[in-house]
Amino acid sequence: MRCLRQTVMVLVAVAFVCCVRPRAQEPEQTSAEGHPLWKVDVQQFGYKGFPRKSVRPLRLAVNFVDNDHVAIAWVTPDTTPENKRNAPKVGEPARLHAVILDAKTGLKQSQRDWSAPYYPAAHLFGLPNGRVLICSGNSLRLLSVSLDIVREQELPNHGTCGNLRPQLSPSKNTLLLSIPAEHSRHLELLNVQTFAVLSDWTEEQGRGAISKGTAAFSDHWLVGYCGVPTDLCLRRFGEDWHPIRITGLDSRMDERQRIPVWFVGDDDVLAIERGVTTVANVSGDVLFQITLPKGHYVLPPVTSAGEQRFAVIEGRLRGLTSEPLDMYPFGSNDRALVYSIKDRRAIFSLKLKGTSPWTPWNIHEHFLDISPDSTSLAMFSDSLLAIYTLPSDSKSQH
Repeated sequence: MRCLRQTVMVLVAVAFVCCVRPRAQEPEQTSAEGHPLWKVDVQQFGYKGFPRKSVRPLRLAVNFVDNDHVAIAWVTPDTTPENKRNAPKVGEPARLHAVILDAKTGLKQSQRDWSAPYYPAAHLFGLPNGRVLICSGNSLRLLSVSLDIVREQELPNHGTCGNLRPQLSPSKNTLLLSIPAEHSRHLELLNVQTFAVLSDWTEEQGRGAISKGTAAFSDHWLVGYCGVPTDLCLRRFGEDWHPIRITGLDSRMDERQRIPVWFVGDDDVLAIERGVTTVANVSGDVLFQITLPKGHYVLPPVTSAGEQRFAVIEGRLRGLTSEPLDMYPFGSNDRALVYSIKDRRAIFSLKLKGTSPWTPWNIHEHFLDISPDSTSLAMFSDSLLAIYTLPSDSKSQH
């Protein structure tokens, strides 16, 4: 059946190429004003999209350090005569690479690397005071803008960045770690500058059903799932859960369903995905809604610390559906969008080159971030890093 499916896909792709007239190749990325501020190929810094025999691209993290600097980080497996013919394995020796670029020009300011285990990808966070936080392997590193180590600490309970899933608050002042146990998880909220534990608690994990508890956090609020039947809930640190009522939104779920929810912009603004994406405050007031075409969806947003803006990647389902051939649509990046909470609408749109059903082996993924002052958008695609200038809230782009 697998061979038949592959044969059909190849025949369909050949027919498509033969029947469609050649046309000029469109730019991979186009902004509303036509061009990015700058664009660089990060392969010049040692990044390789596909290490050794890998079939998926190597993940690269990108984050603004401050308004004038943008950082990138990735983990490259070591290559030896014994392993050069094999795909890299989880945990084998590797190098963690970090590069700081001038956000106005794209010129390299500093570059460092450290020993690290291969996979999962490094977590990179730019912090409000111009420092960099990198989680890789089993350690947290706080770095200066020149990539000197300010503070380093091992993760609790011998955890790794992969299984502790570090998350940064919208303000970028606190970091949440989720430490798994057999039937529970222990959560710790850390100060990103000192690594001191600000709050900690334990949540029971479901057996057979999807777990309840925390889904997202800000510096003062937790949003998650509680009750029977399960409902979307809210609480402050140290207090009990209570259902959150959003005007016009049914927030109840069954035991095998969860509503995706994130904090965006301010400390008390939520984005809730339920067919349409509802942007509301913790009091339940709807600010605006994002309605997408059928087959389109929103990926987790990134926010701008201190400003009322957030960016999302809009994905869409592409490909054919054929149960006999075991063929189904897959997710593909489609657009990058920046929303103003103040103006309650999108102020910037960027078309992306997503993975095509005709060449599904040629994967295209994108990673983005917004500068702290909300004036710039960083976009990484394939091996290219680009910076786009964002309009003011009073000016929209289409």
